[in-house]
Amino acid sequence: MKLNPWAKVGTLAVVVMASVALLGGSIIVRNSPGNFNAGLTRPVGDGDTPGGLLRLGSSLPCDSLDPAKTFDSWCAVVHRTFTRNVMSFAGKPGDQGLVVAPDLAAGLPVTNAEKTSWTFTLRSDVFWSDGTAVTAADVKYSVQRLYDDSLQSPVSLDALCLLSTCNSGKPDYLGPYVTPNEDLPSIVTPDDRTITFNLSRTFYEFPRLLATPQFAPIQKSRDISLIQAGSTYASNPASNGPFVLTIDQAELQYSFTKNQMWTQASDGIRIPKVDAMSWKVFPNADSTDQALLAGEIDVKLNYGLAQTARDATLAERSKRALIDNPEMSFVNFLVVSPTVAPLDRAPCRDAIFYALDKADLQNVRGGSASAAIAHSLSSPTILGYESSYNPYPSGSDESGNIRRAKQSLAQCGYPDGFQVNMAYVEIGIGRDIFLSVQKSLARIGIVVDPIEYANFAEYFTTGLGSPENMSTQEIGLASTGWGPDFSSSYSFWSPLADGRKIKPSSNLNFAELNLDELNLLLDSLEVAETPAETARISREIELLVMSESVYLPYAVDRIVLYRPKALTDVYVQIALGNQYDLVNIGKQENSQ
Repeated sequence: MKLNPWAKVGTLAVVVMASVALLGGSIIVRNSPGNFNAGLTRPVGDGDTPGGLLRLGSSLPCDSLDPAKTFDSWCAVVHRTFTRNVMSFAGKPGDQGLVVAPDLAAGLPVTNAEKTSWTFTLRSDVFWSDGTAVTAADVKYSVQRLYDDSLQSPVSLDALCLLSTCNSGKPDYLGPYVTPNEDLPSIVTPDDRTITFNLSRTFYEFPRLLATPQFAPIQKSRDISLIQAGSTYASNPASNGPFVLTIDQAELQYSFTKNQMWTQASDGIRIPKVDAMSWKVFPNADSTDQALLAGEIDVKLNYGLAQTARDATLAERSKRALIDNPEMSFVNFLVVSPTVAPLDRAPCRDAIFYALDKADLQNVRGGSASAAIAHSLSSPTILGYESSYNPYPSGSDESGNIRRAKQSLAQCGYPDGFQVNMAYVEIGIGRDIFLSVQKSLARIGIVVDPIEYANFAEYFTTGLGSPENMSTQEIGLASTGWGPDFSSSYSFWSPLADGRKIKPSSNLNFAELNLDELNLLLDSLEVAETPAETARISREIELLVMSESVYLPYAVDRIVLYRPKALTDVYVQIALGNQYDLVNIGKQENSQ
């Protein structure tokens, strides 16, 4: 489940290449002027002659500059500046950013009918910054090392078992560090430019998996030499992207200079405008925000403005126009268990859906800048999401539809309400969420009693994650949330709704849904071949799941991003942590 964006319990159109002339001293194509949330749907900022220095800042460094090890979703746009994937998410705003396109690959893969064999031909014009070619051996080695426990890669076991036997629930292959003389025969490299992945099962989304930061190929020779020197790949990563990264560990500062071996003709994803980038790590979030608003840096990394700067910036009309407030991939919801009486009656569940005060829960989560009210369960970052879908309207002010809720109570045979237990974790705002739910449901006579858990590990294994415990403790409501792996519709829906995946412990199908029609739709979603087909099936799944009234969405997390007027071609890359796509940002050095 997506407690951590890359937690191991989950599964983990070709972009038209821009003309090289755009970077040869000519004027860059002009974009629309910005306003609030403009960067969610289009590149913002009038172009000017290319060049200059883009200054980055953050309150934390990336958890790792080794792509295999990174957990932090915001680091994806950093890795994208110096690493390339076999397939990559498009350099586009909005839904277009969910599209996966060839990157190191010369074109789309050749695959068999079962989608178990995927063959990629690598480009012949891609090089590491030392001048050596990127080869199929680099790609294979990079995947092999994901299996090594010493890396603690966040790639899911489910994904790793696509390429290794897993007789005990985890891969039998241990990686090149532990077993350097053992091959991973599922990956075949007949020559330097050809690589075939033979999967253990049908998996239509394999190219999307390869587009995740963790699957970015590293330079095999660089990794081996660093290990021999007693160092790590993260300390001096190689570059095959537009920029070469240099690290000053003592000062926590980084510099990005042009990779002289990279060419625009080889890359249809990245269209860099600046000559160089710098990155400074500040003591805390507030000092980073101050530097951004004072013009000392151009882009803040790691999730956007903190509360003080966020509130002040949103309140100032002239600066509000420079804000993007994207919704993240994580959907917060209540499980409304259909196995606990009287919630085994659909109208009783409907009453809770209508009565919930989503506006109050939004405030609990920090207000509208930190959380958007959710009406649908699907994440805004997957294909098939429909912003207008709202099957259980909760009033014009989102505080609840009390009239409809009372009608549902009467239909379920409890006109005066009933009693129900609610589970939550007593960490952070967990109790505040419970108190909000308790208060809003009390308005229609539903009494909500608490069942507290001290930590998330227990909650998601033997608490909410245990169907038996849910039954014995008569837990009718539970607080949780969910987000998709690699912006995938299937990885969002399958754990939550596939009746064949219900487990006695660490169960993720919290509502214990097991509908033949739903399972068939999930099978169809897994083998969908086009974005349009994926979106259509995902919408059908949403309609069916929401009609069961078992998962009650109330908020999607948001961040506040600030883009100074000097920036050009700045947009939110939806698949990469909803951050600005750094590698494509330009800058007008003399902008006022």
